[in-house]
Amino acid sequence: MGFFKDFKDDISEDLNDLTDENYEKENEEVEEMVDTLDDPELAQMAAELKKEAEDTISDKLNTKLEEKESKSVKETKQETASKEEEVSDDGEEIADETAVITAGLKVTGDLESVGSIDIFGSVTGNVACRGKLTVSGVLAGNSQANEIFANSAKINGDINAKGSVKVGQGTVIVGNITATSAVIAGAVKGDIDVQGPVIVDSTAIVVGDIKSKSVQINNGATIDGRCSQCYSDIDTNAIFG
Repeated sequence: MGFFKDFKDDISEDLNDLTDENYEKENEEVEEMVDTLDDPELAQMAAELKKEAEDTISDKLNTKLEEKESKSVKETKQETASKEEEVSDDGEEIADETAVITAGLKVTGDLESVGSIDIFGSVTGNVACRGKLTVSGVLAGNSQANEIFANSAKINGDINAKGSVKVGQGTVIVGNITATSAVIAGAVKGDIDVQGPVIVDSTAIVVGDIKSKSVQINNGATIDGRCSQCYSDIDTNAIFG
C-alpha cells in the first residue's frame, strides 16, 4: 500500500511542471503497472489511482491553459491601450520621442516634430508637434501641438492645441489661445477660445475675451474683457424668446 502512496505523492510533486509529453509518459507508466498486476484488488486500486491522476493532471493543465489565455488577453489589451495613447485626437500617430531645447540653447527658425518638444531655452520661430509641447523658456512665434503646457515661460505668439492648454503661474503670454480645455494661472494678453471648460485661477491675469463652454473664475483673478459661454448646451435665445 505504501508503494501506491509514494507513487501518488510523486505525481503530485510533478504536477506544476507537467506538459503534454509528461502527461503521456505518466499515463503509459500507470497503464503498464495496471497490466502487470495479477491481484485483482491491487489492479483495481491501480486503475482508480490512474483515474484520479488523470483527472488531477487534466484539471492542472486546464488551469494553466486558462491562465495563459487570460495573460494573453491582458497583454493584448495593454498593447492596444498603449497604441491608442500614441495617437493624437485627429488620428495621427505620435512618436515616442521628445526633442529638448536646453536652457543655454538659442534657436532661430521653425521647429516641427512628430513627437513632443520641451523648450527650456529660447526659440524664435513657429513650433509644431504632434505630442506635448512644454515651454519653460522663451518662445517668439506661433505654437501648435496636441497639448501645451507653459510654466514660467515667456511666449509671444498664438497658441493652438488640439487638447488642453495649461498656463502656469509666472508665465506671460501675448497671443490668442485656442484649445478644447484650459487652465490659466499666469498672465494672458489675448483672446481665449475654448470649446470645453476654462478655469481662471486666483493668480491669473487675462486681458481679452473668453469664449468657452463653461468658466470657473477663482477669487483673486483679474479679467479685463468679456466672458461668453457660447459653447454651452443651453439655448439662451429659446429661453428669452
